[in-house]
Amino acid sequence: MPVASPRAARLRSALASARGRLTRLSVALYLGGAVGAAVATPLRAQEPTRGAQDSAAHADSVRADSLRRTEARLRPVVITGTRLSAVDERTPAQVEHVDLARIIPGPDAIPGALERLPGISSFDEVGAWLQPELQVRGFVVSPIVGIPQGVSVFLDGVRVNEPDAQEVNFDLLPMAAVSDASLVRGSNVLFGRNSLGGTLLLTTRRGGEVPRATVEVGAGSFGEQVATVTAGGMVHGVDAFLAAAGLNERGWRTATPSNTRSIFTTIGHQWGPSHDSGDVALDLLYAHDRIHEAGSLPSSYLRIDPRINYTPGDFFYPEAFDATLRGTQPAGGGLLRGILWERRNNYRQFNVNVPPPNTDEFIGNLSGGVTLEWTRPVRVGGVPVGLTVGGEIERDNVHFRLLEDSAAAAPGAVGTLADVRQANAALYGQAIVSVTSRLDATAGLRGDYIRIPFRDDLDPANNGTSRYDRLSPEVGLTYRFSDALKGYVAYKSGFRAPAPLELACASPGAPCALPSALGADPTLRPVSSRDYEAGLDVDATPRTSLDIDAFWTDVADDILLAAPSLTRVYFVNAAATRRAGVEASAAVGLPAGLRIAASYSYVAATYQTTIQIATADTAPRPARPGALFPASPLHRAHVSVGVGRLLGPVLVDGELGANAYSSQYLRGDESNQRPPIPGYAVVGLRGHVEYRRYGVEVEVENLLDRRYYTFGVEAVNTLGPYGARTPPATPPVVPFYTPSFPRRVTVTLRARL
Repeated sequence: MPVASPRAARLRSALASARGRLTRLSVALYLGGAVGAAVATPLRAQEPTRGAQDSAAHADSVRADSLRRTEARLRPVVITGTRLSAVDERTPAQVEHVDLARIIPGPDAIPGALERLPGISSFDEVGAWLQPELQVRGFVVSPIVGIPQGVSVFLDGVRVNEPDAQEVNFDLLPMAAVSDASLVRGSNVLFGRNSLGGTLLLTTRRGGEVPRATVEVGAGSFGEQVATVTAGGMVHGVDAFLAAAGLNERGWRTATPSNTRSIFTTIGHQWGPSHDSGDVALDLLYAHDRIHEAGSLPSSYLRIDPRINYTPGDFFYPEAFDATLRGTQPAGGGLLRGILWERRNNYRQFNVNVPPPNTDEFIGNLSGGVTLEWTRPVRVGGVPVGLTVGGEIERDNVHFRLLEDSAAAAPGAVGTLADVRQANAALYGQAIVSVTSRLDATAGLRGDYIRIPFRDDLDPANNGTSRYDRLSPEVGLTYRFSDALKGYVAYKSGFRAPAPLELACASPGAPCALPSALGADPTLRPVSSRDYEAGLDVDATPRTSLDIDAFWTDVADDILLAAPSLTRVYFVNAAATRRAGVEASAAVGLPAGLRIAASYSYVAATYQTTIQIATADTAPRPARPGALFPASPLHRAHVSVGVGRLLGPVLVDGELGANAYSSQYLRGDESNQRPPIPGYAVVGLRGHVEYRRYGVEVEVENLLDRRYYTFGVEAVNTLGPYGARTPPATPPVVPFYTPSFPRRVTVTLRARL
């Protein structure tokens, strides 16, 4: 795990000693021999040029800030934090800062940045680049309803996994407003349910003392048009920030136009020299998208034209409104932080199914809650202890209205009309004990309670209520051998309750039609995990680091997707599964602004029990212990070479990088009997030039225009050969693949006002 430099560590130690309590984490950014300190927190992202006295100084600071961000990319930067408070770096966890300074804002910004890190891969199931899916240590976070989720995502402390199926709609997140992103690997008592493979924390910007505004416009391949406006400032102690973004594209495959719109604003007030003296902010977000999906294709179709759309007409239309009130106040010798929030996400998902019926679903998600967290340094027998305690209450209301359209049913006939009013509550605590000046011990405990009542508005006989509770402990040790070398070991446990959609679609005898026909199904058991982890971090110089991390996660009652056909699915518990592997990353800074970065991971996601999972395969075989999960490559690697130079008033930065992945099995081939999807490597290029207040960025994805596949599934080709007038009486089971996107070029112009 990369750690901050020795100089930054000494700075944080001095601040902690002077204040006598927990402070915000400081990240030192180096420019030549100078140090620019920037404080990154989940509650406030300070402007790097705060306090500039005139426009000339401001322009110089902007250029200096650009170079600092470039220098920061020479090595991974670790920040540690929860959704509400700063956590001491002594916590035994792998926490990695994701640099977004040069990432073009958009729904694929986070997946694109995370793919540089070890242990992470992405895949595309529905053929829409606005709906990226990620694997973190073999656990999935996806916008696709029905994919079992094992990663949590928080925006300014609010969980954005949707209540209906725990999916995450990256396309609705205000990436133009996000200033910091950090990935906490593995489970953690501070984040709770769904955080099995990790937790992604996103922090938005706040207005600073110096007014700023930025306008970005861009254009790219396949009719892409992008516009983003951000502005922020402060008047009489009240700060404000606004970000508005829009994107249009016609898509590269048949009938796949899409567009996104979002506007985010925050208004806040800080009544002291720092947020620790007291702070309050109100965030508002509105977003809506229109995404048309192409899905996967039979291999024979791909040989003819990968742009073919097997079932034109699939679309996803979400609309979201979020409101969050968050604040900080000194209390009881420590610091009390809290959030009060409400989220609304209504969406329509239409699927053209072969064979019918088509499904038209209208889902209304309404959730709200409150989270409080208190941190305080104490001494027990003269031993320093950092204490964090917190609690949360959340209420989720989900309304399902699912329609079926087929020759056998009247158009628009109601398939399901149901409501779920879920209640979630949790208490958690964590203590970090400084046993010696070099050795720190961490212990934590979390208790979760979840109640999920299902109410069928058409057939009360399907009504039922599921309850789940779980205590999740964690312990660990961190030892600092020197300022440049740290090691840690930890045992952690995680928990995930079945999502309402999974509970309502758990019967092999009545699989759901993506996902209609919800009803009274067998109760799924909650998922629990035991996570063993150890890591060694070497920070030789501010620009050179080496990090090695090993993990072993045993999962009990894992929830898996069974798909007997392309249009019918259900969920089932697997008694035992495992994710285990090694992750390594390195960065080297060279003279003249050159840099090299590389990462590698071996991640084995395997079944640990014999289980028969329904598929479309005509000769299904059970998955046996040691069989690999579909869509999960064993080997993942990244390498990049870049250069960043400040030539007078001109900043020039460029990077050539490549991601490579080994082969992976198709969904439906859980027994690993069929030929896998071949491994592949894809190359990307990015260049950035900035002159004073103006900049231009060019990004090329899939530079070599390679054809490859990131996802595949065994399914029945109901339509038969391409162009056939009459479908075959006995359609064959064949591999379906989602083709990769061809070379994609985007040019963005930026002006700071």
